[in-house]
Amino acid sequence: MSSERVKVLLIEDDPDDILLLQKILYEIDESRMKVEVECAERIERGLARISKGGVDIALLDLSLPDSQGLDTFNQFHSQAPDVPIIVLSGLPDDTVAIEAVRQGAQDYFLKQEVDSKMLARIIRYAIERNRMRLELRELSLTDELTGLYNRRGFLTHAEQCLKLARRRKSSFSIILADLDGLKKINDTFGHSEGDQALFMVATLMKRTFRSSDILARYGGDEFVVLAIDADERNVGILVDRLLQRTLEHNGEGNQRYKLSLSVGCSCYDPNNESSLEELVVHADKVLYEKKRKKKEEEALRGS
Repeated sequence: MSSERVKVLLIEDDPDDILLLQKILYEIDESRMKVEVECAERIERGLARISKGGVDIALLDLSLPDSQGLDTFNQFHSQAPDVPIIVLSGLPDDTVAIEAVRQGAQDYFLKQEVDSKMLARIIRYAIERNRMRLELRELSLTDELTGLYNRRGFLTHAEQCLKLARRRKSSFSIILADLDGLKKINDTFGHSEGDQALFMVATLMKRTFRSSDILARYGGDEFVVLAIDADERNVGILVDRLLQRTLEHNGEGNQRYKLSLSVGCSCYDPNNESSLEELVVHADKVLYEKKRKKKEEEALRGS
């Protein structure tokens, strides 16, 4: 097996255990795994470090000065659900560690019983199992046609963002976009062309929004975005940018039809908490009111 570089975050407060585990980690055969270790002595510091990214695996002691037992694991896992966690146990009674594994930890070990060979194997297997888990999850959370998240994928990731926004007292916006006239495109040019129209809308959205935003095909001809840190003051700029990119697309070459989007928004106010469902419902009402007015205007122009 070729050598791989692994960034390990060790969250442990006992100085002797830190030295022991660092020694074991650095004794791992570098021809198979090159380990880099960072340490945090409290759950708060561990969470701060994990939020910056770049950590491949966490070794987590469940007994810390600012957190104890399963709550330690739950705090860490909720903020970093994609990072594999190995639980450290210093007690022969490993009931709590086993329960952490049942709740999502990749593995656990007793500090006094591990050596470099065993720990290398535990880390490698944990990373690989986690990689497979994420790949399977993505298959179930992704829309096959557009490559965006599907409804389930959106709700899964959006709920995590909502929890984070509540903790940080920060804002975000929900933007719903509906492709106007998809049925007409399907009826006139065929369903393959309708699929191409949906794919193009997804492409325009990817060009418009940031990689940190959550983009999804919410169902049928409807798309949704959770725009992180966007509030009532700047969400309109994002919507205008999307509509402008749509107009630019329509002006390129000889298009067989024009893309048209109806858009509705809602903003999460940290001082007036709402559920994700409430935000989506509000944005949906705004969207369909705009769609209704657009149809009325088209009818007037046609009369």
